[in-house]
Amino acid sequence: MEVALLKKLHFDIGDMALALTMWLCLLPIIGFVAIPFFGLRSATAIALAAFFVMMAICWGICGTQALKRCLHK
Repeated sequence: MEVALLKKLHFDIGDMALALTMWLCLLPIIGFVAIPFFGLRSATAIALAAFFVMMAICWGICGTQALKRCLHK
């Protein structure tokens, strides 16, 4: 039962990898801008917040796509 449901949802790791790659590319920009102005602790908080925002957006997009595929079949 669960295997059939997972096959029906068809989660794709590519979107999550793209979001992670974008976050990794964003880290030097955060470092160059945030560390001189706000310090290392604030830059770390900004980087973590950016990570969670990107992952939440990715999960939201992937989740809605999977729900649409599930409901249309």
